[in-house]
Amino acid sequence: MSRAAPGRFTIIAYLLFLGVVALTGGSSHYDAASQPVVRLAAILLIGALALRRSDRDISSYRPAFWFLTALALIIFLQLVSLPPGLWTDLPGRDRYLAAAIAAGEPQPWRPINLMPDRGWNALFALLPPIAALLAVSRVRTRDQIAVMAAWLLIVVASAVLGLAQVSAGSDDTLRFYAAPPTTSAVGLFANRNHQALLICCGLPMLAVWTDLMRADRATARLHGAIAIVSAAFLLLVIPTTGSRTGLMLLALALPFAIALAWPALKAAVGTLSRPRRTVVVAAALTALAVLIAVALTFSRAESVQRLFAIDPVEDARVRLLRPLMAMIHGFFPFGSGFGSFEPVYLGFEPFGNLAVTIMNQAHDDYLQLALEAGLPGLLLLIAFLGWWGWTSLRLWRRADGEGRLLGRLGSVVLLLIMVASATDYPVRTPLMMVLAAQSAGWMLLPARRRTDHGEMRIKTG
Repeated sequence: MSRAAPGRFTIIAYLLFLGVVALTGGSSHYDAASQPVVRLAAILLIGALALRRSDRDISSYRPAFWFLTALALIIFLQLVSLPPGLWTDLPGRDRYLAAAIAAGEPQPWRPINLMPDRGWNALFALLPPIAALLAVSRVRTRDQIAVMAAWLLIVVASAVLGLAQVSAGSDDTLRFYAAPPTTSAVGLFANRNHQALLICCGLPMLAVWTDLMRADRATARLHGAIAIVSAAFLLLVIPTTGSRTGLMLLALALPFAIALAWPALKAAVGTLSRPRRTVVVAAALTALAVLIAVALTFSRAESVQRLFAIDPVEDARVRLLRPLMAMIHGFFPFGSGFGSFEPVYLGFEPFGNLAVTIMNQAHDDYLQLALEAGLPGLLLLIAFLGWWGWTSLRLWRRADGEGRLLGRLGSVVLLLIMVASATDYPVRTPLMMVLAAQSAGWMLLPARRRTDHGEMRIKTG
């Protein structure tokens, strides 16, 4: 077997896995019929990679593996049964103890997690990002172009599907998941905010892909034209999602995409004479302004219309804040257990919220983490934010180095995911968890030691 064979096997297996995740990983609901499919695919990928010899050095990926291990450990420890005397002393268990006494039932051994079945679901939900990170750590540097192309294909496919869904109206034939009736473009997801986030992530991906594909002037122009057309299409699609969060993310993603594309743009403009350069820059800025204006005034720009409309879901999120803070305070520092938000909230839900909407998530992953994971979860979050901040600073300050551009892309995508998590729960979907794992892998790529001397160096601008 040649040395290149393990590398080819890894990239083929990972690309097939990404295809399965794209088609089945768009729902966050614990009992979605697609969850067993995506988790089985993750188990198969983990098993296949475990049985294959690899000469990759994965030591630089330890921070990501340690993070997932720590998260899995917190979830598991919440599932360990405790004796009645210890369990009843935990914060927030008074009402459950009173209910058992009123029913005349003895106190059994119980875990910290008030919903153990959903806790086990949360533990198994880590399989897709673990599989993705294991594959990413073994993917050869020269195969990153194929990985980037796969992610862009997923983004564009989701955007095209979203447009088809808008054209179909309330017909749910093109919608993969059971969800409340909507005319929004949800694409490969069940949630329009997650669709908008994925499309926004596609903009910096296009910028980096254009730079990586630079070879000669002719191909650079071709790939540049493809990237410009694709970016224009994504800009027009984002408002059709109906996601107001998507518009906020667009305002963040677009400047970062321009910053990432700057080396390629600078090289292309640098070949022009000064008069032509002025005309091209002015035309590009004008075209961008017109494109944004068209997107925001598009007849199906539901997200823009919703900026000026009263949204019962948004109103419910505001009403949720006070009981949510009371829940966090009541169960701190051990938390109520991963996956327990919905049943726990029913015991705290104010009477005035009963007729508004069903809240199956807190729509703020940071506050929900504080509730479900308590102090250990918050400490892990702080550690992650510290790692992301320090690593991002180093990546953006580095002048050169292999994988630097991909590392910057990873930091931007994770930033978009983190911002979106303040008003929603994107990383509770398998597709977004895999994208987060991929992004962390990109951030760690520049630190990886090379072991394949025949590996091609990727351009970094």
